[in-house]
Amino acid sequence: MATELDLPTVLFLQKTSYIAGAVTLGYLRLSFSGERGVGLLAVSFLILAAGSTLAGYAELHPALYGVLSLINIACAVLGYCLLSAAFVLVSKPKRKFHPWLVFVPMLGVLFAGLVTQFHLNNTYRAVTFTSLGFLAFAATAVVVMRDARREPLPIRKLVAGTLAATSLLSLAMAIEFCFNTFPILGIVDGFSLMIISKFVLAVSIVIFISERQQTEIRQLANRDPLTGLYNRRAFGEIVPSSLQEGDAILFLDIDHFKQLNDHFGHAAGDQVLVMMAQAIQSTTPSSALLARQGGEEFVVFLPAEVGDAKLHAERIRKTVADLHFPAIASDIKVTISVGIARASRQRAGLSEVCRQADRALYLAKTGGRNRVCDADHNTLQQASFG
Repeated sequence: MATELDLPTVLFLQKTSYIAGAVTLGYLRLSFSGERGVGLLAVSFLILAAGSTLAGYAELHPALYGVLSLINIACAVLGYCLLSAAFVLVSKPKRKFHPWLVFVPMLGVLFAGLVTQFHLNNTYRAVTFTSLGFLAFAATAVVVMRDARREPLPIRKLVAGTLAATSLLSLAMAIEFCFNTFPILGIVDGFSLMIISKFVLAVSIVIFISERQQTEIRQLANRDPLTGLYNRRAFGEIVPSSLQEGDAILFLDIDHFKQLNDHFGHAAGDQVLVMMAQAIQSTTPSSALLARQGGEEFVVFLPAEVGDAKLHAERIRKTVADLHFPAIASDIKVTISVGIARASRQRAGLSEVCRQADRALYLAKTGGRNRVCDADHNTLQQASFG
């Protein structure tokens, strides 16, 4: 009996919480203008609030019970579908989304209600509502975790875990309603936990978006906007300041790049930089780190375990020499000069190894370009006649 007396209160709290959540999410939608999912989540909360309101009115107005209960279950189904769609869109903002799909389950419920009148039975209605919640939240949790391969944000585990927990809660309630016995969760307790879970989901979606924006800001700070490679600042932060013996640094510089820019234009120069960055990236080992120093200069960190640094440098030089650039005349070859320096027991600091690699690059330039010079083996006189 206590459960029956408390149920209207729960419905009122449910309606109030959904409205409050919708207003808050609506405000956040203005802040996160590029995120479609936040607005969709706000709409889902408003529809769920409408469903809770109609559920209360259906109990107070027996003459309208049939109509109101049918609209109530339709609102609940649509609200859950929109809520799941919101998380799917937030998980991958560029995902193709067909809005009409969220209405299909609701139309199916409306048709089933008109044909079978199942909505007049509280048990059938509750089982339908909670079972759909179980399926929707479980499927959404899977989608959120699958998208982690593309965007491995730490918050995904919390979001997917909350969605999975909410789906299990819905499943437990569906089973209890089906057998009309509540040994695990009472009606009030179950609905109260559902209210809490929705708010946890609302908070997690905001954290999700904030974490993505922070990641994007870090990417902008660490990446060269033209080539997408790490910039000089990121290279200095990622590569250890004290190198292991055998680790190598390669300095690469495009030969006669200024003349290319002056003759063919800066758009052609940009094409050379982008295509060259892609070619070098595909040539270097996965454990290496490639960055753009600035202008036409690149730097590569090669850990000792990848083998002979000079062989890798020659492979890179030949790969670039074999490239064909659509914006450059076919009879003009674009080449690079490469300087190599290795860390040793006496020379382990990154800054010192970089200075030696820069010196070797100078030797390659003065020695005729389109060549590799090694700080440990080449001298200025050797380079000049190489």
